[in-house]
Amino acid sequence: MKNNTQKKDKGIKAFNTIYTIGIVFAFLKLIEYLQWTFKLIRKWDVPEEPFFSKVNLINRNIEISVTSYLVFALAYIIVFGFIILGLYQLNKTTKLFVENKIFQEEISLAFKKAGKSFLVFTYGTLIIDIVFLAWARTSSKFIDLLSTELLVFLILGYLMFFLSDIFKKGTNIQSENDLTI
Repeated sequence: MKNNTQKKDKGIKAFNTIYTIGIVFAFLKLIEYLQWTFKLIRKWDVPEEPFFSKVNLINRNIEISVTSYLVFALAYIIVFGFIILGLYQLNKTTKLFVENKIFQEEISLAFKKAGKSFLVFTYGTLIIDIVFLAWARTSSKFIDLLSTELLVFLILGYLMFFLSDIFKKGTNIQSENDLTI
């Protein structure tokens, strides 16, 4: 029994380490997006650094207004915030695991919220990139918008829904067993 507890503690510590690294990277990326946006607002001109869309506008003679860039930048920032929200929900599940609240509805809901957050980020980013692609009227291919990052968050989002369903069924089975006893 003690060996299982040690393994569980190692798993929780490993997740907390990965969670901390993920949160730090997410906040650093968010700060980078905010800095770009503040430069745009302050100078009311497009900064030298490339815009953070996957739509490639480098070496193309495309005119996009500063206001349009601002709208797209704010949309990206809002959608990117859902990564942080999803990571927060995942951290919530580990806290519940530590408290031995394994088959509780809270865990199922936290996994579901994390999944929704990751999917909002994935589909939101993809939709913004498609609209930006259309707005810029480039000849870029739609397939260029799909990145490893989007695919990972798409898989992660649906995995969270799967885990939510598993824990919900576990909660139902446990409550049936409690009624039987």
